[in-house]
Amino acid sequence: MSSPHLQWLITRKNSSFILKKRNVKQPFSTEPLHLTNRHCYKYNTLVHKNVIGVEPAKDKNGFVVAMKSKTKVFKPKASMIRFQIKSGPRHTLAKLRNIVKAGYRKDCRSAVLKKASAIIRSEKTRVAKKAKPAKKAE
Repeated sequence: MSSPHLQWLITRKNSSFILKKRNVKQPFSTEPLHLTNRHCYKYNTLVHKNVIGVEPAKDKNGFVVAMKSKTKVFKPKASMIRFQIKSGPRHTLAKLRNIVKAGYRKDCRSAVLKKASAIIRSEKTRVAKKAKPAKKAE
């Protein structure tokens, strides 16, 4: 395996995951486990060995954490470990924080927690406000 920097230099201009828009300087990325969807070296999931991703769960209860295993590097499908965390908003973020602290890159920890909290926020049901009755004119 070559270094991540060399891999990035090779794939940064011509990757199938790049999404360019008009009048936007920074291109987007459509990689599966990407944290911010910005095409940059820091968050690229193809070149780094230690990758974690957060996805919404299919049953809309919590989120799914996907991690790259360090043992099965040459088998992409078998190298992904996925598990669902669904035990309430505060408890799930605390669990994720402990997982990330245990052995993940320090520079991307906050992005993982931000994405997880955004997923939790999007799953909340909103209660419609009751309309106030109109006052009668005298």
